[in-house]
Parts: sequence; C-alpha cells; structure tokens
Amino acid sequence: MISDHTTDILRPQPRHSTVPRRRTAFLLGVAALGVSLAAVGAPAATAAPARAQSVHSVAPRSTPIVVRVASRPGFGKILVTAPAGASLYRDTNDPPNKPTCTGSCATVWPPLVLPKGDTKPRGGFGVKGLGTVKLANGHLQVTFNKEPLYTFSGDSGHSVNGNGVGPFLVVKV
Repeated sequence: MISDHTTDILRPQPRHSTVPRRRTAFLLGVAALGVSLAAVGAPAATAAPARAQSVHSVAPRSTPIVVRVASRPGFGKILVTAPAGASLYRDTNDPPNKPTCTGSCATVWPPLVLPKGDTKPRGGFGVKGLGTVKLANGHLQVTFNKEPLYTFSGDSGHSVNGNGVGPFLVVKV
C-alpha cells in the first residue's frame, strides 16, 4: 500500500502552486544580483545563469582617461598619464602631428599610444587639445595641441628625469 505522503509526491502539483512561484522569484533575484555584481566588476553569483553574466561583456566600454594635469615640484602643472601619473614630454624636433622619434629613440622615449580599439584620447579635468596621429605600425600616438607625446624610460613613478635631455621637454600647462 502506498502511503498518503508518497501519493502526494506522485500527484501532479497544481499549476498555481506558490512554491514554484517563490522559487522562480528567488532565481530571478539571484540572476539580477549576478547582473548587478557583474556590472560593477564583482564576481557574479554562482546561481546566476550564463546569460546574466554576458550582459557585462557586451556593455559598451568607455575610452579610458589617457592624460591629466598634475603638479610636480620645480615644474608646476604638467601633463601626465592617467592613472599611473608618468610625466609626458614633447620632442622639440617634431613638426605638428609628425613624430620623428622612432626606432631606438622610441625605446628610450616611448610614444604615448592609445590602447588597441580606442580611437580618441580623453583628458582629465581641464585638459583640452588632445588628438592622435597614426604611426607606421598602425598605433595611434596621443598629441597635445598637435605635439606628439612621449614618456621617458628613465622615469619611475612620478619623476621628471627627462626634461632637457636632448630635444625633449616636459609638457607644461
């Protein structure tokens, strides 16, 4: 003989049962939490469906801030990279929008280039006049008022060791 409890299990549940509705609401809540966490870069909840996680990967990405203004002792306000804060230089031999520092020169004075896929540089508060020039290798070098920008391999952290080395000067604003 089948007990009443077993018969209840075998009996189909009514369509309007509150248990499945609560379970569905819970799973939808977990999925929404996973999407919310993915949007801020946190690990998604393990119960979130794969579709919820893909929302983050197809979101449009913004161009990172490339150049900002910083104060450096002895130099005043200069242009630096963001977020690292490396000092930026210009080559006084460069004609407008025509970088001349290539090859071994570019090893010592690396050009400031946009990340692959980005086409426009952005500046921090008060930085205007940014543009780009296409290099022979296809990368886009950032310019400031048509002057190609470089970093200096002899700098570390927030130092300004390259000012006046050869034709290179720190970019003051």
